[in-house]
Amino acid sequence: MNFGPDFIRGRTARHRRLPEIGDGGAQKLAGARVAVVGAGGLGSTVIPYLAAAGVGRIDVFDDDVVELSNLNRQILHSVDRIGQPKIDSAIAAGQRIAPEVEVVGHRIRLTENFADVVGPVRPYVVIDGSDSFDTRFVVDAGAAELGVPVVFGALMQWSAQVTIFDATGTYGPAIRLTDVFPDTPAVRATPGCAEMGILGAVAGMVGTMLATEAIKLLLGVGKPLLGRMLVIDALDMTTTEIPLAPIEELETVRVAAVTTQALDDTTTVIDVRRADEVAEAPAPFATVHVPFDQLDSFTPVAGQRLVTLCRTGPRSIRAAQRLTSAGHQVVGYLDGGVQGLNTTAAETSLK
Repeated sequence: MNFGPDFIRGRTARHRRLPEIGDGGAQKLAGARVAVVGAGGLGSTVIPYLAAAGVGRIDVFDDDVVELSNLNRQILHSVDRIGQPKIDSAIAAGQRIAPEVEVVGHRIRLTENFADVVGPVRPYVVIDGSDSFDTRFVVDAGAAELGVPVVFGALMQWSAQVTIFDATGTYGPAIRLTDVFPDTPAVRATPGCAEMGILGAVAGMVGTMLATEAIKLLLGVGKPLLGRMLVIDALDMTTTEIPLAPIEELETVRVAAVTTQALDDTTTVIDVRRADEVAEAPAPFATVHVPFDQLDSFTPVAGQRLVTLCRTGPRSIRAAQRLTSAGHQVVGYLDGGVQGLNTTAAETSLK
């Protein structure tokens, strides 16, 4: 079978019909990279659904092998894979569902080496599907160092917790795992599924939520679980939302999406990406580089009209809101970011 553009468009046709995705969103997903920590109960649904959505590259980190007791919830695996590395099942699932998606397995236990191991992958989002606070704290510290958000899920018996941690405040309130769960011996000693048990269907339900939240972040759509935690009680089938931060005042600041037609001699484009992102995919025109986490110290020239730019859009929206709130003259943000500009240029060259 030919797995070319027609195959990909046909395979992803149903979510391309969603107004929040369309062909442009599908292109964003195809160019995205997600790191998934754990190929167990949560990873078993996260990985197939990310692949099904057409996320271009999925890096899976897990050093474990499949055990018989995994099979009540870890549907990524099967009886004939007992004793084999879990990452092998992840790679096989990607190939089976979406041959165009690159699923890369890393059979390694993440310790203080997180930034060194995960950094070269350059993920846009990290999904933490680990099952111990030892690993969760490692992921939290490493993701904060890399400046990427963490989609977080935790399971116990019939219940679960789901949220997004964003240490840099790029997508929402600057909240880390350690702001909610202090790094103490008591927290690290919290029993996991092996001690307390878990209903397999709960793992599947929460895994699909994690995949959904990651896709929303990649697309810059909807209202992700930023600054709030969803607590799920599947036994009573109730959900409770716990606020983790005050309501962000910036949410009320309205900024406009603009195209390159809005750029002229009176506007300055502020590129808020990290330095490594700028080096990897430079903007096709002159910009002023001000990383998102340095915006508060940025002072534009008096009377300067500003347009913000990031990789795909979400950060530039937040940057435009911050600059507007600070009293600067903001025209808007470049819709679709650098990835959208490059996609438009590629489509134009084909005509």
